[in-house]
Amino acid sequence: LNSVSADRQRWQHYQVPEEYAQNSIALGDAYLELGCEPSFTCAPYLLKNPPKLGEDICWGESNAVVFANSVLGARTEKYADYLDICAAL
Repeated sequence: LNSVSADRQRWQHYQVPEEYAQNSIALGDAYLELGCEPSFTCAPYLLKNPPKLGEDICWGESNAVVFANSVLGARTEKYADYLDICAAL
């Protein structure tokens, strides 16, 4: 899950405007209510259960797509924001 555009815990440290941070947090909370794993990372290949060789996945983060296709051997395109949750459903 990487739906957020502001650090959920340290947004003030990074001087993110409060309204922007609160909207980002609300979006992340909505994903959690749907049952998503609360990873909040742009490097999902570093999580405890990375995709396997030949597995079809739906990732949108540029670096993750390249890593999945070339290193892990999983298969994904570069998907637009929010298409990942559609694939999950």
